[in-house]
Amino acid sequence: MEMEQACETFKQLMSSVSKGCLLEFLLWTKENVNAYLEEQEKADNTSVLLDAIREDIREALPVEATTSTENILQPITGANSDCEAGTTIHVDAFLYNDDAVDGLVEQGQMSRNYCANCLSRNVKPLTFITHSASVPQIKYMFQFLLSDLRGKTVVDVGSRTGAVLYGVMTVIIVTHTLTHAFLYSEAQCIYGIEIDTTFCQLQQGIVEKYNMMERVKVLHSDVLNQRDLLQTADVLILNNVFEFFMPAELQKRIWQFLYETVRKKGTVLITVPSIEETLSNVDISLDLLSWLSPVDTDTARKQAVIRYFSDEESSDLDEIFMYKVI
Repeated sequence: MEMEQACETFKQLMSSVSKGCLLEFLLWTKENVNAYLEEQEKADNTSVLLDAIREDIREALPVEATTSTENILQPITGANSDCEAGTTIHVDAFLYNDDAVDGLVEQGQMSRNYCANCLSRNVKPLTFITHSASVPQIKYMFQFLLSDLRGKTVVDVGSRTGAVLYGVMTVIIVTHTLTHAFLYSEAQCIYGIEIDTTFCQLQQGIVEKYNMMERVKVLHSDVLNQRDLLQTADVLILNNVFEFFMPAELQKRIWQFLYETVRKKGTVLITVPSIEETLSNVDISLDLLSWLSPVDTDTARKQAVIRYFSDEESSDLDEIFMYKVI
């Protein structure tokens, strides 16, 4: 039974339930649907791969998932302008979800608070910031927003630990007892552009260990030097990519470059935060209406929230925006 027919059948079933039993039936449905969703999540073998990769990366990086070779700047405008160095913790959402952070706090490896006077971290809440997509965000992108990438080229600008590259990749891992088919998409070419040497080495090690070399390419490069690649990309992912790593003037230059370069009709841009918010923070005016058309992701987001979160408030999916080049 296809999706449309299944929905229609369910509506017919609802209309046939007597009013006296309707509430009881709905409560039963809610309870059992949640159980079915949990079973589906447990059966999702892609999580096995991502968990293994996350463990490898956690062992290679400090808890903050920063490197000595990168230069992190404090934004001076916008929503993140309050992320001061002394009171901000960089926690990679791909590596550490909320439960993992709670575990680090319990182990004494991290604190959620600081003293406003002496910075002893025991009074006011610290600001947590991530520069990577979380696992639910990655699954949302490639299972709900970009479900069919056959023959497509995906480019992640500022790939950092490579979270998006591993999420989009299709790879088969063979163990002594079982073959796991990890199917997020069937993109033909997957590129990560990263300017930091240490992160490039880390990504390359993961790509080689998990036999992704045939389709995943890690480019140690400035995005400004990748005009040809961006002009051919089918999907471009920009996840908090510039704000913490370069001054406003350079951000303006890059956005002007993207505006002039990414012009292939139908190219999809996935961004965090929205492009409108990003451009307002760096005070640059581009004619977005002649360049991009926002994609309505409301239905897909609601479906993903039901799949991956206990409620709407705990979701981080509303941070993701989607556009198409017109």
